[in-house]
Amino acid sequence: MKMKRVLIALAMIGLTGAGLAEALDPMPVATDELLTDTTLEDGDTVKRAQQILIDLGLLEDDADGLPGPRTAQALRGFQEAHGLEATGILDPATLMALEAALPVTNAEAQQRLIDLGYLSGTADGLWGSRSAAAMKLFQALHDLEVTGRADAETARRLFSDDVVKVPAGVYTGDKGESVEALQRALQRLGFLTGKVDGSYGQGTAGAVKRFQTHLADQGLAEKYGIEPTGEATPATLLLLNDPEYSSYVRDLKPDEADPEVERVETRLGSLGYMDMPADDTLDAYALEALDLFRARAGLTGTSTVTRQDIDALFSETALEAVHCAPHDIALGDTGMMVRSVEEALLQSGLSVKLPNGKYDSDVKTGIERLHSYLEKRGDNRLDLFTDASALSKEAVQALCDDPPAYVSTVGGGEDDQEAEATRVQRRLHTLFYLSRDGVDGVFGAASQEALKAFQADNGLPDTGVADKTTQTLLFSGDAAEKQLQYRVEVSLSRQRVEVYELQDDGEYAHLHSFICSTGLHNSTPRGIFLDGFPANRWHYFKKFNCWAQYSYDIEGDIMFHSVIYSSNHESSLRYSSVYNLGGPASHGCIRLEVSAARWLFEHCPRGSLVIIID
Repeated sequence: MKMKRVLIALAMIGLTGAGLAEALDPMPVATDELLTDTTLEDGDTVKRAQQILIDLGLLEDDADGLPGPRTAQALRGFQEAHGLEATGILDPATLMALEAALPVTNAEAQQRLIDLGYLSGTADGLWGSRSAAAMKLFQALHDLEVTGRADAETARRLFSDDVVKVPAGVYTGDKGESVEALQRALQRLGFLTGKVDGSYGQGTAGAVKRFQTHLADQGLAEKYGIEPTGEATPATLLLLNDPEYSSYVRDLKPDEADPEVERVETRLGSLGYMDMPADDTLDAYALEALDLFRARAGLTGTSTVTRQDIDALFSETALEAVHCAPHDIALGDTGMMVRSVEEALLQSGLSVKLPNGKYDSDVKTGIERLHSYLEKRGDNRLDLFTDASALSKEAVQALCDDPPAYVSTVGGGEDDQEAEATRVQRRLHTLFYLSRDGVDGVFGAASQEALKAFQADNGLPDTGVADKTTQTLLFSGDAAEKQLQYRVEVSLSRQRVEVYELQDDGEYAHLHSFICSTGLHNSTPRGIFLDGFPANRWHYFKKFNCWAQYSYDIEGDIMFHSVIYSSNHESSLRYSSVYNLGGPASHGCIRLEVSAARWLFEHCPRGSLVIIID
């Protein structure tokens, strides 16, 4: 029978006569190269058999799909061990025995990997590169030999209860909560500087790629089979969301360029400690910001950024700054330092400007009031605030660390000082207890009622007298705002009206977002408005000879109202006013779609809170 197989094989490759005699020369012939009607010669099948032999420890070569002497020898060894004819030929019976010898079938292993999140798709039993990559990740995460195949130890662990599950991948084009979670994690680790919007675009892909490159710098990318593709694969997400993961790469020293410094500075900025653009060099200002963070985190350190600093800074529990590291600012500047000054002036009752991070004339006026205030008190910090158009680092620090608080009691006596009364009134206004026209320096009945409401809401005796206890709380960051049913915020930059409704837990929930048109040439006033009320179903603007629906007075001649009509009839709509929504177009009022104007008209009673911001 063996000779017959030899003759058939030789005939098939064209050996006859002298060639046949030469072929019959007693040279060694690899038996797994002989072809019969029972030999499985397909390359993929041979490769599959070779891989099983490798998994069983019978073959050391790579599974290349090319039969050779070593494969034949390994097959003979397997056949002898399993009671098969030791031919070294891959026949159906041998392949069946090989498959049965595996600890788990391909399909079973694939399904388990799918169930655990390592693999997507269906378990088709075809063990390709994706299946192998998923298995390598599983093995790496479970401290197994990384082969990409289900050997006996891998199979045992794969089907045990003590396994690590991985999240499903998130990819370019995806939208929703999974993308938001990815963006927040990337933002926390300093790889994403854009906003969290739930949309996986180029910015998110770039941030993912930077994180994957970072993993390569740490020596983790190769271990977990992660390539810098910008796609958030399961392995990428596993490390990104692992609470034990440390993003530390190396210590960072002052004045040495290092891309890791930019990531540290980005994080310091996002937490509010640093007010300068992030770069790759650790300068003195960045170290001041780091020291502020260390103080908040209860850490000590030197001018070197260590693993302790990195792990604390990028943790989910990292505390935000009370204010950023101080530096000089001047009229026209923007940023967190300016916002900190604005907040200190607001908290101290020296300004009613809502903070927007811009050092403008309102900030300058607040500093002038502070200078006058300190001058009357004989305060030794007076010289720091002589020039209201510029503040030194020392002046900024003095104002933010120790803003003016109680000086004298206001209300209930004849010795009230106008400056102190005005300061209390401004603070009551910015906490929504007193209307803007009530800030007049005379602490009369309206001011006393506003103060009583503040005291009641903040757990103080409602005396209507601003004594030391009341002012200490009033001028602090712990003072509670007045809570009204609706909070209506107008954004001039976004041309949107956002409506929030007070909930039972005392928090505001977002209710509506309306597109609008505000005033041309900066004609819509900014600030806090508490005296608004629903006015007219149809409102006539005599000066401009036009009409609008559902007018709601905000202050003076500024109001919410619908788009414009030529008469008090809906058929006379001026379509240009509709097309202009989303950009400034009015003479100061806030135009809305009819449905939005009607909602405000019908739901917001007199005295609802309206805030107009940049």
